[in-house]
Amino acid sequence: MKNLKFNTIFSLAALLIGPALSAQVSTDPPEYQDPTTELKIIVDLSKLDASLDHTQNLLDAAAAGEDMYIWTWNPAEHPAGHPLVNGVGTAPWKESNDTLRMTKEAENIYSYTMTPTEFYEVDAQTVFANDIQFLVKPKDGGGYGDPDIKSEDLTILVDPPVTTRNPAFLFPGSFKDDDLVMLYYDNKLEEVEGMQNLATDDVWFFAEATLSDSSTVKIANNAFTVGNYPQLQMTSYGDGVFKTYMVPRKFFSVAEGKTVTKMTIYVMRRVFTGAGSRTSYDIIAELSCE
Repeated sequence: MKNLKFNTIFSLAALLIGPALSAQVSTDPPEYQDPTTELKIIVDLSKLDASLDHTQNLLDAAAAGEDMYIWTWNPAEHPAGHPLVNGVGTAPWKESNDTLRMTKEAENIYSYTMTPTEFYEVDAQTVFANDIQFLVKPKDGGGYGDPDIKSEDLTILVDPPVTTRNPAFLFPGSFKDDDLVMLYYDNKLEEVEGMQNLATDDVWFFAEATLSDSSTVKIANNAFTVGNYPQLQMTSYGDGVFKTYMVPRKFFSVAEGKTVTKMTIYVMRRVFTGAGSRTSYDIIAELSCE
């Protein structure tokens, strides 16, 4: 996910509110765009796919009180002998580096704090180009003939900052169709007169997806019918801010064998009466197929 700093963790619920809501990984700060600054990576093991044997083994290890470690290879992987190498000794997968031990924040919630450019010893552009990829494992991750004990591979997408933003945008800016995505709209920044000062129940959106076979999928056939679909209403977070969270392939009910390659979205009033009742631009996202 590209889905994601609290100086203190004031509650687990508050910790998980943000672009990575209900995903395996969240970050603090949630909209992380400067890899030269501190990043807290937060992983919720309970959100992992427990149907995978190696994940269930990880959950069992956590339940037994074993420490968890981060194992990371992008944007760079340190060689043997480096102070931040993933594993040590002749069987490194069985001997995670103590420096990479994660902090247990709550049951099944673990974190690791770093400054990416310092940790990986790369420049910011390398982080932007490669993102952060890692997994979670106990000190002994199995392997070498033993069953693996690890999470699936996890990704934090790091996009360079933008100087200006439209009132509505998708976050993160680059994602796959099974990532959790946030649609964010700040009505205070709206320049279309007919869209200004909207009530908390009057912010909706139109959404269309283009699939890998070039077909298109819509929730509502057109702007005039958007109000018939509750899933197209955005939630008010106060102070004119509205948000919606979605996993694109689930949101559009995409069949197996197909993927979402593009999304087109615009924010609008529930009752569409023309150009003055919608944002003046489309949000177009070309999805990553990696």
